[in-house]
Amino acid sequence: MLLSTFLSISLVVMPQEFSIEKMQKTPAEVLQFDGVTINLKQEMLQDVQFDESVRLQNFPLGNNLDVNVLLTKFDVFTPEAEVVTATLNKDGKPLLRPIPKPSISFLRGAIEGDPSSRVFLAIGEYTTNGVIEQDGQTYVVAKDKTRGWTAVFNLSNVSPEEMNWVDFLCGVEDFPRPEMQRKNTEQLRSVGDCQALQVAVDTDWEFTNDLFEGNTAASSEYAATLMAAMSTIYSVDVGVEVHISYLRLWENAADPWSASDTATQLPQFREHWESQMSAVPRHLAHLFSGRSLGGGIAYVGTVCTSYGYAVSGNLHGSFPIPLADHHSNNWDIMVVSHETGHNCATWHTHNYVPVIDGCGIGDCSSAWGGTIMSYCHQCSGGMTNLVLNFHSRVQETIENYLFNEIQCSLECDATLVGVCCLGETCTESTSFECDQSNGLFLGSGTSCASASCNPQVGACCTGVVGYCEELLPTGCANIGGTFVGYATLCADGYCDADALNACCFTSSCTDLTNVDCVIAGGTWAGVGTSCASGGCDPLDNDFCETAAVVSSGVWYFSTTDAVTDDDPFDNLTCPSEWLGGVFNDVWFKYESCETGELLVSTCNIANFNTDIVVYEGVCGSMVQIGCNGGIDGVCSGYSSEVSVSVLEGETYLFRIGGFSAKDFGSGQLLISGQDCIPDVPCIGDVTYDGQIGIDDLLAVIDEWGSNSFQHDIDESGVVDSADLLLLVANWGICN
Repeated sequence: MLLSTFLSISLVVMPQEFSIEKMQKTPAEVLQFDGVTINLKQEMLQDVQFDESVRLQNFPLGNNLDVNVLLTKFDVFTPEAEVVTATLNKDGKPLLRPIPKPSISFLRGAIEGDPSSRVFLAIGEYTTNGVIEQDGQTYVVAKDKTRGWTAVFNLSNVSPEEMNWVDFLCGVEDFPRPEMQRKNTEQLRSVGDCQALQVAVDTDWEFTNDLFEGNTAASSEYAATLMAAMSTIYSVDVGVEVHISYLRLWENAADPWSASDTATQLPQFREHWESQMSAVPRHLAHLFSGRSLGGGIAYVGTVCTSYGYAVSGNLHGSFPIPLADHHSNNWDIMVVSHETGHNCATWHTHNYVPVIDGCGIGDCSSAWGGTIMSYCHQCSGGMTNLVLNFHSRVQETIENYLFNEIQCSLECDATLVGVCCLGETCTESTSFECDQSNGLFLGSGTSCASASCNPQVGACCTGVVGYCEELLPTGCANIGGTFVGYATLCADGYCDADALNACCFTSSCTDLTNVDCVIAGGTWAGVGTSCASGGCDPLDNDFCETAAVVSSGVWYFSTTDAVTDDDPFDNLTCPSEWLGGVFNDVWFKYESCETGELLVSTCNIANFNTDIVVYEGVCGSMVQIGCNGGIDGVCSGYSSEVSVSVLEGETYLFRIGGFSAKDFGSGQLLISGQDCIPDVPCIGDVTYDGQIGIDDLLAVIDEWGSNSFQHDIDESGVVDSADLLLLVANWGICN
């Protein structure tokens, strides 16, 4: 027994071992600075799990020195993090499309036998980068994107002229410090073992297009690499990790950014996020730019406030590597870590009294060994002068601010809540929970202590042209009226016959009267709408190209305000009831996990007359294989269901719309018939998405009292409180 226990423990703690091979031929441009090229592939680490240790043997630090490194694999994304691509619609609002998190392995640790050293590696499909620090020396690991080889070299072996460092400037000292509105003044910092800043990362089109030739998979890898490298620095120096809560990449040049320098880009970035991205959970938001903005900039001391923003420009797209074409280099980690340092309340090292170093005020006598918040890159030697850590006095400043001054939780991967107004009642919940309860979410980090849900009256159009009352939303609903909005006035003419509201056309929006909109052949969006306020904005999954990715299970949907697509459909594949016009339709995308029959249904779980069309293939080349326009006497309200034959690994598109133009609403989409459950499923993961969370909780509640096998977690024959307790006990990511 003791022997088996000892062997079990040994198997757990012994790191997996891998040998690193030098390439037989090293390019001349690498040899000239005593570097080597190595074979470092992502496949080597694909079976290593998070928090597991690895030992990389014979890792070369140039031609004449090999070391062994002990590393731990880690994740930089929060469990609920989203990665999306985006483009702007005709009204300037983002259209988002979820994509998988980047497939990249992050490792951190130290050289074996030297705990004072620091090692970071990021090994992905498209990008490989890393840094090893020992005894004041910095060794860079970087993959050349055009030539494909991965080099390791000592940064001090390369002259600043060969590195061709970009002229980086930080605009903080020239930028006024704003009056800040602090968020969530009651949700105090946790004292748990793990502390982390949750950062939402946005980018510009140039970040993806100019640095990665338009490849969003590659740009997402590198954005995550920068955050993971920064997390390695912050976790060691100030005891706080950095995690990504949201990452957005732009698919084309239609992004929201038009500034030509950091001083104008920062407020533009803030304004966009404060007005349109309040639901994204975050302590901070950071813009990664591939444009030549002159450097970086940030608001100082702004964690969990309405000014928690930073911009890092002139990014290079890889860790620095000298090339014969004299392409300029930037220490991207240094830039991003520097600007985040400002968010965490530190100024430059030459602003301290007494000064830590004088590099920023013309004294370069101590330039070598300059730290992240210094200006020693402006002295002879450039970025080569700097080391990737914070000076001890800067560490003290950041720690004091994060641990004693901010008023929000830094508990690792905590779900960040905000104010949810349910009528006059103020509660604190996540954006998703607030939306599910039909509340008004005021933003991540807000609190009932500093925000108000006090009711305000507004214009209420009763349905009689020209007749308007100023009422509370509930009072307006009680008389069957249309509530225009809080603090709106009847005197402004919202309900008059000549009131202009959004009139939606196939590819445009015009503010017209209801009568003029009908004459012009448009769809009137309703009282109180306008094109400027997004009255004609499509839903996220309004088009085939933006279809929501789904798997087997039950999925909430709404077709209210959806645009009617012109994609063809054919009643000949409908087994019973024919389709209407598939009006106000939305789209879903499904990949079959096995060959067999698949049921797609809104039967008795939608509140309007539904049409369902099922296609095989992808947008632009799809083939209809099934449809149903409602089953009278079986499915209430002419809701629908259809069964189709599917093949393993094939992609299918589900189109859900209304029988007539007046048919729209909400409901649930049931997808079943496939045995996609893993052999050993997570206890409580009834939605089969790899984690136990709010979706599972809501699904169990929806089946309360039934005998649904999928939701009867303890297999007692009924869905009840015992199943709910099991679900909560296993809350989190599946292991």
